[in-house]
Amino acid sequence: MTYDHDADDMDSLKVRLKELMENEARSCSMDFGCITPEYISRMWGGDVSKEEISVALKELKSSGFSL
Repeated sequence: MTYDHDADDMDSLKVRLKELMENEARSCSMDFGCITPEYISRMWGGDVSKEEISVALKELKSSGFSL
């Protein structure tokens, strides 16, 4: 699955990122500085480009999302 920066697709990507980060937080004492676009892309089997993940992470951060 790739995302083309369409608003609905970006919203779906952000929801997926939030779920991943919440699951990582529950599973261990993760340093969230280690959750990088490269790490996430590998976790998702390369289904989403690092660039798209980077954009979505920046949007989440700017919207105030934190764990």
